[in-house]
Amino acid sequence: MPIAIYILALAAFVVGTQSYVFSGLLADLATDLGVSVSTAGQLIAAFAITSAIASPLVVSALSGFERKRVLIASLVSVSVVNLGTAFLPAFEGFLAARVLVAAVSAGVMPMAGAIGASLVPAERQGQALGIILSGLTIAFIVGVPLGTIVGSAFGWRSTFVFAAIVVLAVIPAIALLVPHSAADETPPKSDWSVVKKPVVLLGLFLIGTSFIAAYPIIAFLGPIITASTGLEGAGIGAMQSAIGFGSIGGLIACSSILADRRAFLPNMRVMYLLFALVLGAWSVVFLSGTQGSWVNIALVAVVIFLTSATLIAPSPAIEKALVQADPEQSALTLALNTSVIYLGQGIGAGIGGLVVGSVGFAALGFVGAAIAFAAFAVSIIAKVR
Repeated sequence: MPIAIYILALAAFVVGTQSYVFSGLLADLATDLGVSVSTAGQLIAAFAITSAIASPLVVSALSGFERKRVLIASLVSVSVVNLGTAFLPAFEGFLAARVLVAAVSAGVMPMAGAIGASLVPAERQGQALGIILSGLTIAFIVGVPLGTIVGSAFGWRSTFVFAAIVVLAVIPAIALLVPHSAADETPPKSDWSVVKKPVVLLGLFLIGTSFIAAYPIIAFLGPIITASTGLEGAGIGAMQSAIGFGSIGGLIACSSILADRRAFLPNMRVMYLLFALVLGAWSVVFLSGTQGSWVNIALVAVVIFLTSATLIAPSPAIEKALVQADPEQSALTLALNTSVIYLGQGIGAGIGGLVVGSVGFAALGFVGAAIAFAAFAVSIIAKVR
């Protein structure tokens, strides 16, 4: 693989880190800002929904500009906004800042994916996109847990300073080692015709549903870990790293390789059935465990690992299908992919807030499993070439 693919994975890493760097200290943030944990969780929902709306619009509007320059400008803006966020005094300001950073970061993943796909032949695009996606998973292994540790030591506001620094640090590598690419030649209005293709519609539905299913749990993972294991602070950070390790496992074992070797629909059917079963296991473990026991801590870590593995597993195959639906419009299809991912995260976080506020954490796994099973059912009846 070209070294630029790995540098683009770093761009994904820093975006993933800044997106959720404060999530492990959500309870501390809520206490200091005078809001409930479920209300604080809407910071994640606001970021996700804004990203969903902004991503295709930003990519379409900037399609006449060279992709590498758009990528760098977006990262500079993300760093500046995160730094400013650390000094805001009230929850309303944080909410506005998460909306703003979502808008300025909306082009990062689509541009990184489109550049990466253009650097390798078609038969290696699944692997290249899998490597770039692995940057998001490594964010959960290193970036988000490290942010939780930094926040535990210096206060939760320092997580935003940490995010600004890591985003800024990757920009020189992109400037030096990622080649320039041609701007899209297709006028933005005609790009949207790609949405009519059945494989694009199915891929976007499946990836969006994945995140709707998983994010009732992931958005509240810090408080869930404390409630189910008794761990706090650095302990939460250590448990969060299981998300990254699981995602890497999912990418290696059954996604980036199978994306280039097996047909699209058979992949989706197997992956979404497993996903539904794993999400259901969340509630079983939560209801049957004993807080603070090492057995329960180990079981929670295993379920976190499996959840992230089965969540990320379909992504390279779906992204490859979106790129190959029309390679000339790959920036837009990948922007739409990013959009539905964030929309799924926002809807999932919103559902999670309602469930937590009404019946508590224990029901979240069963709710996610039902949503994932719906995606499995659609993959059974779907017909695409």
